[in-house]
Amino acid sequence: MRAGHVPCARLLAFLFGGLAFSHGGGASAESPSSSAAGGYGSYTSPLVSGGGDSPYLRTRPILDTGDAPTEGAGWLEGFRLPLLTRIRLGEYYDDNVFYNNLNRRSSFVTIVNPQFLVPMRFGKQNLGLAYSFRGSIYENASQNNYVDNYLNAFSDLEFNHRARLMLNGSLVFAHDPIGTMFSQGNVVNLLNEPNEWHEGTFGAQFRYGADKAKGRIDLYFNFVSRTYDNHPLLTKLRDVNGYTLGGTFYYRVMPKTSLLVQMDQIFSDYQYTPPGAPSLDSLQGRYLAGVLWEPTAKTAGSLRAGYLTKDFSNSSLGSFGLPTYEAAVSWAPQTYSTFRLAASKTANESVYLGASFSDSQYYALSWNHSWLERFSSRLEVNAREDKYQNSDINNRGYGIFAGFYYKPQHWLTTGLNYFYNQRHSTQDQYDYDRNMIELSLQMNM
Repeated sequence: MRAGHVPCARLLAFLFGGLAFSHGGGASAESPSSSAAGGYGSYTSPLVSGGGDSPYLRTRPILDTGDAPTEGAGWLEGFRLPLLTRIRLGEYYDDNVFYNNLNRRSSFVTIVNPQFLVPMRFGKQNLGLAYSFRGSIYENASQNNYVDNYLNAFSDLEFNHRARLMLNGSLVFAHDPIGTMFSQGNVVNLLNEPNEWHEGTFGAQFRYGADKAKGRIDLYFNFVSRTYDNHPLLTKLRDVNGYTLGGTFYYRVMPKTSLLVQMDQIFSDYQYTPPGAPSLDSLQGRYLAGVLWEPTAKTAGSLRAGYLTKDFSNSSLGSFGLPTYEAAVSWAPQTYSTFRLAASKTANESVYLGASFSDSQYYALSWNHSWLERFSSRLEVNAREDKYQNSDINNRGYGIFAGFYYKPQHWLTTGLNYFYNQRHSTQDQYDYDRNMIELSLQMNM
């Protein structure tokens, strides 16, 4: 929903006018299909790079290096109201809002992100309906002003101590900020508004096996359909349906440690191919083995490695095989201090015309530390490389993040965040560096 040129004061009054009656908090729901683009509680600070289960990115949530204190899910504790509400406000300065060094523009940006959750519990069965929106107002780049809407429903059904079914569905109306996804590089000069899209998802995960059983199996299915609503010459090729089917078998070898074997298949079904052009439809398979150790006094983590195949329906694009891995390890030398290391190597769908897919590697190290009862911090460094097949595009970049958080009340968190991000590409039009600094305020009512 386009916010247009509405002044900040008028938009804020409109957004908050309907919230005067609301009391309570809200929480993220973990599910096999929660999405950075659409799941409830999916808001990510503009200073922190996010992954997610989008139809183009294959980076799994296990690679998240931990939320900043203002993003944690513990805010639900202590509330027993039927409607739970969380409101997050942010004001930040971005010295490169279009991710483009050749068309550089800076701006102050206001973010308004209220989230509502209606939880329901029937015996051991948990269900919920959630809605959130994110309004963004750019002082010096009004074409990026938008209000994105997210609707999410989820359930956690426990049939007995061995069998459990988790379901999740979402409907999203949102946009890609100018300079991201399919509007990178010189395309920035051609747009006076971002690419808009709507997306529907459905996910299911069935788990069989008691928590302490020797063996346990998880079977999961996910469907996501994204359709772009404007700029058809640029985005018509990007409408896609994605289907994921897979399973993981866990075998406990120690009280807190399990070996695992995982296999999944992802079919990408693009809805339009120009006459004479090769279709990007593909089947991507992953075959992994690894180890999972549950949280102990100091450590927790998961390591998986194996092989990935990528087969295109059009033989001219070829078939590929490459090593793949993902890892996330947490270490807490003290109860108030946690380090987390994450890494992945996978294949993502292409965001550039002419390229078939990207061979992507990502690494991140974060440190969360509580200095005092009400004061904490988070530091992170990350790096990634994307090599695009059937193309000469190769992007490398890194980011540095620092955040400091103070809680004057149990329901109120304030934050000061800084993020620096840089990318170098084999094509100059995709080079950029950005500095951003943000003041944030989160209220759990």
